[in-house]
Amino acid sequence: MKEIHPLRNKKTSVSLPHVSYRRLCAARMIFARHGIRYSDQEIYRRLFKYFLRNWRGRGKKTNTLRRYNADGKSYEIQPLYINQVLYAALWQRALHSGESISRMLDVAIRVYLPRMLEDLLRSVRSRNSSYWQARYGRRARQYPDFFINYSCQTRNNDENGLEYLQVARIISKGDCGPMQIWDLLLTCA
Repeated sequence: MKEIHPLRNKKTSVSLPHVSYRRLCAARMIFARHGIRYSDQEIYRRLFKYFLRNWRGRGKKTNTLRRYNADGKSYEIQPLYINQVLYAALWQRALHSGESISRMLDVAIRVYLPRMLEDLLRSVRSRNSSYWQARYGRRARQYPDFFINYSCQTRNNDENGLEYLQVARIISKGDCGPMQIWDLLLTCA
């Protein structure tokens, strides 16, 4: 199997509805007003991590990936550069749920972008940081920062079949010491 590493990027693309991309651009402008300059890629990475952290699917595997860019909607193809570990965890999730990575990003923009705004802007020193702190404080769940680790092990691959195990782990930074965090930076997304 190919070795994956969090410091190497996967270059691909996603199809986003025009409305979702406009939301993302609006959020980027709000960040810029508060002195936070994030590229689309950094926002995508953070949104994917929120999505993986909060997904709790327990159903059976679907037949195929659901078609996302259906006729009648305007879509924009956007480049996607994310690290190999995060991409592998997303791909595992896509295969399990039958949902495309483009669809995951669209849902993350609609559902988790407001949470991300609140989380980042509450810690920035500005005249309305108390507003963002209050909004974030009203959330039922407040998550500390975390790492995502992915591993895959082939157990059997012969003429009789293929058996493998994929594991994506969520590791909270609050549970780790400084040296563990340093080690996780080199192995996790």
